[in-house]
Amino acid sequence: MFSHKGTGRTDRKTWLGALVGLICGVLALGPAIKPGYLLFYDMVFVPRLDLSERTLGTDGSVPRAVPGDLVVSIMSHLAPGWVVQKVVLLLVFVGVAAGAASFFRSRTGAVAAAVAAAWNPYVGERLAIGHWGFLLGYACLPFLVRAVLSYRRTEDGARFRLLLWILLTALTGSTGAVIGLLTTVAALLVPVDEASPRERLRTAMLPLGAFVVVNSAWWFPFLFLAPRDTADPAGVTAFMSRSDTPLGVVLSVFTGGGIWNEGVWFADRRSLPVAVAATLAVAFVLVVAWRAVIRPDHRTAQQVERRATLSAAYLAGGVGLFIACAAALPGGEAVMTWIVTSVPGGGLLRDSQKFIAPWMVAVAVASGITAERLTGLARAAGAAGAVRVALAAALALWPVATFAGLAFGAGGRWHAVDYPAGHLRMAQRIESLSPGKVAVFPWNLYRRYSWNHDVVTLDPWQRLVGREVLVNDDLPLSDRVVRGESTESARITAAVSAGAPGGIERELRRVGVRYVLVQIDQPAVRSFDPVGRTPSASEPGLRLYELPGVATAPTERPPWRWSGIVGPVVGVAAVLVTVFADRRARARTRG
Repeated sequence: MFSHKGTGRTDRKTWLGALVGLICGVLALGPAIKPGYLLFYDMVFVPRLDLSERTLGTDGSVPRAVPGDLVVSIMSHLAPGWVVQKVVLLLVFVGVAAGAASFFRSRTGAVAAAVAAAWNPYVGERLAIGHWGFLLGYACLPFLVRAVLSYRRTEDGARFRLLLWILLTALTGSTGAVIGLLTTVAALLVPVDEASPRERLRTAMLPLGAFVVVNSAWWFPFLFLAPRDTADPAGVTAFMSRSDTPLGVVLSVFTGGGIWNEGVWFADRRSLPVAVAATLAVAFVLVVAWRAVIRPDHRTAQQVERRATLSAAYLAGGVGLFIACAAALPGGEAVMTWIVTSVPGGGLLRDSQKFIAPWMVAVAVASGITAERLTGLARAAGAAGAVRVALAAALALWPVATFAGLAFGAGGRWHAVDYPAGHLRMAQRIESLSPGKVAVFPWNLYRRYSWNHDVVTLDPWQRLVGREVLVNDDLPLSDRVVRGESTESARITAAVSAGAPGGIERELRRVGVRYVLVQIDQPAVRSFDPVGRTPSASEPGLRLYELPGVATAPTERPPWRWSGIVGPVVGVAAVLVTVFADRRARARTRG
């Protein structure tokens, strides 16, 4: 049975879900949970992330990791970076499992929902590509659905919970916020009472307005500071959903997979029997759950709540599923390309598979309802206790059985490593130098380090060093290169491609680069050749060169660039004021 009005039993199921999520997280990370950093693809944490223009989203680049990087920066000043990383990753599993379980009052439903929410291809593939911010946003969605529905029913403390979860969703970054907004709109649309359209609109003003305000940390710099006309049309094709199973794009996405990067696919998803089993399992729980909530005898408050929750999850999930598959549908690629290249902020739709986050919440809730329904029928039929336990276990563990490859660090692919001492010394050396930009060579976006088991990872120097660091932000894929967004990096790329003697150094000087860091332990393709120049600092695998005579005047940026940070501050204040107001109201009622 679903929860109602935050009962103590519901709180206990939330904690049960958190425990299940923690177990899932520990099993998924496996040996990679030991001290050290997980460095693969976009998963780059550093010992201490400095507060900088880039961290705050005011440096003029596209603020994709804002304000998530700000939160990580603050945390990394309180604890070592590897501790922050492991806490963040475990929070994904604990948070989404606790949120999914919070809808239920029975252990059977809570555990089944928690496992389905925490252990699925969406979590695995996004973790494998390093999109921890997306996953933190995903972890907020169940709580967000519950908060919106509670607010619409005017329950005690509902405004506080609503504003809190909108704020927490915003802190995960632009992707989490947009997916959270989609989920919130769905929860506002489903019927929960007999309110008129005008009353519903008035009710929607608070959550929608709050989303706009608290997300200004990223939309303000994007609209007013980031470069224009930066979206490469090739990105739509490059980042559209792909078939990571033998069943095609739609069914791959339907079961939670379908990410564009083949390098992070899991081998068991390529098995036809496993793919078919996963598809049938997802379809089964979705159908059983829906049939269970639309029965005509559903008239009690708890039954109405169950239907509203599942309807909101299905609506948000269905829209997300459509967006994820749109580019693969007839004519969809052209439409998506127009949106990405012509509509401000349309680039958020580029990696469309990320929008199935609410779909996985729907699958998790449906899994919990199905487990409750079928075990209830077994009890009514007089099945033995052992049979009911076995049935409940099967209904709870089907996500693990159809996606076993996530276990133990993705089958040993993920390793915890330490940054070489030479890298950390070089980072400190660069920070101690006079002002000036740094360019990192070889001129590639991704690296393979022997000390990191030759795993593909994003160049870490933009995070290891607090000052402005230029890297080649073009993304090389197997069949194309997706153009980056930095105009300065593009000019250096042109000089590197031209290959004229001295041309690279001349262009570096023109864009204000004073220091050049060369990683000599990487392939020397597209590198910087400092003929006749002695490095100003050296460490194993690293050489640092200074270009004399480069002007070091600070980059001029408008003083109003900080304005976007006001929104989250207002959001925090609103949460605190709401807590105070709710406490006063309760005290007045008791008096």
